[in-house]
Amino acid sequence: MTTTTPGRPRTAGSGSLVREIGPFLALAFGLSWVPWAVAVALGGDIADPLVYALYGFGGFGPTLAAGVLALLGRGTGRRVEWAAAARWLPVALLVGAGPAVLAAAVAPLFGAAPVDPSALGDLAASVGGLLPMLGLFLITGPLAEEFGWRGHLQPRLRRALSPAATSAVVGAFWALWHVPLFLLIGTSQSAMGLFSPSALLFFAAMLPLSVGYWFVSERLRGGVPAAVVVHTAGNMSLTLLAVTRSVPGGLVFVAAAVVTAGVLLLVTRRT
Repeated sequence: MTTTTPGRPRTAGSGSLVREIGPFLALAFGLSWVPWAVAVALGGDIADPLVYALYGFGGFGPTLAAGVLALLGRGTGRRVEWAAAARWLPVALLVGAGPAVLAAAVAPLFGAAPVDPSALGDLAASVGGLLPMLGLFLITGPLAEEFGWRGHLQPRLRRALSPAATSAVVGAFWALWHVPLFLLIGTSQSAMGLFSPSALLFFAAMLPLSVGYWFVSERLRGGVPAAVVVHTAGNMSLTLLAVTRSVPGGLVFVAAAVVTAGVLLLVTRRT
């Protein structure tokens, strides 16, 4: 008989772990990659309305996969501690925006372009105002993904793996999931180029960033809402500050994400 120790994952064989996460991964990647593959076959330019519709639908693959499995009785049932929001909400905002803000302050010392203060106004104007911009950042990525990555996949991995290993595995699948977006003209990924240094840094950042998502969603009991806040703050800060558009900026951003992850894991170990 296997016993468990509070705060430590239960042991599980590799076969049982694959059975736990396999259906979700198959659904999440299938619901995203199939429409994205069709979009690429149709020309791959998201300026085309049909291609854009396929691109948008595919972006919801992780959350749709978690929803399908929940309807089949395979949801997590994990509740959010809303009473503790005063604890996890500020941390979620800090963890989400911190690496990009730090990179924006430090990267110009290494040759990156300084932040353009007009970016916020220009972006808000392009989508119809501040509220539509916030809604766009909230939906495209956070709500479309986090019910899957941090709501479904992460808890199952934590039954068998440590926080660091769980974050690394989630981060690896999260990074891999983005690959077809490099083939769709008009996405931020396609602007990098799949085999560029910027793309390598984009993928590398997702492993340490996942530690922050784990910390606020599980360690601080913020659940999916906390992960959504981290994702929204991260996407907004990266877009508005544009720190990863240069290799020096990307390097500083990854370094900041690694330091943040290390601090959070250290805090977790000591508490």
